[in-house]
Amino acid sequence: MDMVHIEKTTYYPYSLLLLADPSEEMVNGYIYSSDCLVAMVDGIVRGVVVVQKQTEESAEVMNLAVEEAFQRRGIARQLLQYVSDSWAPANGITILRVCTGTSAPGPLMLYQQEGFDLKELDRDYFVRHYPEPIFENGVQCRHRLILEKEL
Repeated sequence: MDMVHIEKTTYYPYSLLLLADPSEEMVNGYIYSSDCLVAMVDGIVRGVVVVQKQTEESAEVMNLAVEEAFQRRGIARQLLQYVSDSWAPANGITILRVCTGTSAPGPLMLYQQEGFDLKELDRDYFVRHYPEPIFENGVQCRHRLILEKEL
């Protein structure tokens, strides 16, 4: 596992953010009202998580991405754990929410391993909200899964 340093930033790493959310317009819709945390490996940004307070006690992970060459090294897991263990308590958050597509099994497994539980399915969310079809693993991303974790 890489030695990772996590810090808050206002320098938004769009190349990473767009890996998780291909719409720059959607990213711009939430990035400025959220906290952006980056994972640094050897002083270089390799991962990002964006968290937005929804209510006094709940927040949503809006974006989670790791540079492709650094994926499957535990960086996304460390970012999620940082949000749960440090960011959330510091912000009075007791419920974390995350939404993901049905076409990428890796993120869904990670979220479940980190204690997130499936709450609902939003059918055709990505068809309704994105101008271009999104494909992952050769499958069109259509539905959104909504997961929650109680802290």
